[in-house]
Amino acid sequence: MKIFNEPLCTGMRHLTGATALAAMLPLAAMAQEVTVVMDPIASESTLYWETEGAFMLPSLQGLVGNNPETGKFDNSGLASSWETNDDLTSWTFTLKPEATFSGGWGKVTAADVVHSVNLHTGDDSRLSGIANLRAATVTAVDDHTVRFDFDSPQADFLFLLAGRGVLAIYSKAQFDAEGLGGYKTAPAGTGPFVYDGTELGQGMTFSAVKDHWSGISADYDTLSIRFVGEAATKLAMLLSNEADVVSLPRELQPQALDEGFEIIRSTQGASQTALVFGALYTDPEGGELPQGLPWADVRVREAMNRALDREQMLEALYSGRTEALPVFTMDEQYEGYTPELSAQFDQDYGYDPERAMELLAEAGYPEAFDNPVIPIILTSLPGNPEFPLISEMAQAFFESVGLQTEMREMDGASILAARRARNAPWVMPVRNAPIRPAQLGLQVYFSKVNRPTAYVDSPEINAMFDQLAAATDMDERDALASDIFTMLYQDYSHMPLAKIFAEVTVDPDSIESWTFPGSTSSGLSHYHLIKTAD
Repeated sequence: MKIFNEPLCTGMRHLTGATALAAMLPLAAMAQEVTVVMDPIASESTLYWETEGAFMLPSLQGLVGNNPETGKFDNSGLASSWETNDDLTSWTFTLKPEATFSGGWGKVTAADVVHSVNLHTGDDSRLSGIANLRAATVTAVDDHTVRFDFDSPQADFLFLLAGRGVLAIYSKAQFDAEGLGGYKTAPAGTGPFVYDGTELGQGMTFSAVKDHWSGISADYDTLSIRFVGEAATKLAMLLSNEADVVSLPRELQPQALDEGFEIIRSTQGASQTALVFGALYTDPEGGELPQGLPWADVRVREAMNRALDREQMLEALYSGRTEALPVFTMDEQYEGYTPELSAQFDQDYGYDPERAMELLAEAGYPEAFDNPVIPIILTSLPGNPEFPLISEMAQAFFESVGLQTEMREMDGASILAARRARNAPWVMPVRNAPIRPAQLGLQVYFSKVNRPTAYVDSPEINAMFDQLAAATDMDERDALASDIFTMLYQDYSHMPLAKIFAEVTVDPDSIESWTFPGSTSSGLSHYHLIKTAD
């Protein structure tokens, strides 16, 4: 099934009862409020730094935005332009002079940016990726110019501000007048919506700003965001017309499609999925290395890759609506992308159970290993409903070629604790979301920078990563990242699966389209671009 950025039409929905009555109402009246249902977030606080950064209030903005079509960084945020010095240690942003806070709190100035940085980098901040912002010295050069200075190159600073979203701009004037209390009850923002209120555990409501200072406004009056964890409840809300847009698990999408609802997906990839080998450590500087793991032998790693029927897996997991992923954390939007690896992926990684069994025999599996059993983690992590099925399917494919496995059920906290103790000798699914630039992705999963929780700790890759982190020439950075990705690929260091798009299921009677790039942690953004049906 091919999914376009416009809704996918699947036929007329049968209308009965309240649904039929709603269909008879004037369309203009039906378009006044848009209700979006998504997974619950870790914190519903209006203080962004108290959250993990997965959801920025639609009423708030950062300095940098993302183009809704391409996902590339653009000036749709509060900065009209920016520049960096030659060694990437200083970033200067020019603010839009017309940018204005809601509630009569005045124009946005550099003082608001400095104030917001101080709030976001405090000891109570829970934001993911905040360490880089904490390392900055922030200076208000003048009312509309702000500079961030660092001790080391920050090639991916724009991603932290946009895709990762570590900084939302709050009004200093409001804070001076009302303190944090004002932020908690009616935080002034600069976005195309005004925060109305929160019903704890249920959701948030926003009013669209008409004649917004940016010239861009939503074509509806109210945005209601509801947080619902139960998949069946989400589907019921869609079927009963209680919701216009629902982040629906893929296993329930066919039922919604059969009823005439439609799918809209992000314009760009929102995440990547892979299976990783835990404790693939070869760098003695990292401490004691695990002994006797079957996947320490590259032939076993290749065999496990060859055992996976990715086409069958991705059809079952995502109805085939994915793009090929030759190396986890490599993406064509960022430096290091190596198309040759995509071209030869089927040859090197393609489903070939006979070759897998030959490789295992060459490695002497299972006799040559003290403990040939391969543990597979079964876990359900927020926003990753497909993880258990990934593990179960992988187990079936592994066992079909003679690998011995066991399933271990663990929660996220236990997994992280084991990784921090450098004691995670297992295979498990992981997700890269939002898709990070090369250096950041490699840093998290495949380098000593994230020791002890990295999955790969190799002296060769660590040395190359050090060069990448220090490099400021764009061509050199691209070449170094490509070399690392190629080494990871050739070493069968993990089991890449797919690049995945963010998808929402919508009611076509109320929603015509929604253009969003999938570039944020939640995958959803650009709520003002939701277009209601005429």
